[in-house]
Amino acid sequence: MWTLIVCVLFALSSLLTTITAHGFVQQIRFGDTLVEGWNPYKDPQKKPAVNKITRKFKDNGPVTDGKFMTDAGTCGIGIEGANNIPVTASASVPAGSVVTFIWTEWKSDHPGPVMTYLAKCPGKCSDFKGSTGNVWVKIDQAGYDASKSTPWASKRLPLQNSTWTVKLPSSIVSGEYILRHEILGLQRTNKEPTQAQFYPSCHQIIITGGGTKSLPAGIAIPGAFKLDDRGIALNYRDISASKPYTPPGGPVWSDNGWRT
Repeated sequence: MWTLIVCVLFALSSLLTTITAHGFVQQIRFGDTLVEGWNPYKDPQKKPAVNKITRKFKDNGPVTDGKFMTDAGTCGIGIEGANNIPVTASASVPAGSVVTFIWTEWKSDHPGPVMTYLAKCPGKCSDFKGSTGNVWVKIDQAGYDASKSTPWASKRLPLQNSTWTVKLPSSIVSGEYILRHEILGLQRTNKEPTQAQFYPSCHQIIITGGGTKSLPAGIAIPGAFKLDDRGIALNYRDISASKPYTPPGGPVWSDNGWRT
């Protein structure tokens, strides 16, 4: 009897560890406005159906096993077998706003970068997938910083109440955009690059009060991330101050142009 109880408790403990090892963006703060993101464990059951700015994803797990090279890598593994399906809701955000992504509690040992992208929708984002073309422009990233006591960006997330803050460019033209934010876990890539763990999320926004600059050509997602990418195919333990790390997905673009 006790053996059975111990086994059950161990199984529950393992399941809990698996659940807490993953996460997703549950809320976003645009300046002083807090917006709820898609919750895969609550929202699918709600009647009437909820209308949120986040493109739907099935759970808190990563895009891995090489699926990041498919359209699942764009905005996550979707529900009912359909990836990266546009939604009809958008959040209005002034250009230059500070955006804070609020993750579910992030405790796991997932060393890797944190990256944020924008894609300009040619019309309404509700009619635009963004799974083809060089439409994704990186506007923020943090990888490995040897000057910090916790060098890996994703491992600093728990020290920041599971939040990550970026600033939207103030010079870009007003219009509808997809704001894509993700964590890349590198803890298993030393064995096989397909085991890179991407945690992407896509949120539809309308930028107001913008400037005159259009986003430059960026990267394609899927398409940009390859198994031989030096930002993916590596042993994270080898990274140090003398052997720096460059996240995948190209350089960062800001109001001042490109920077590496």
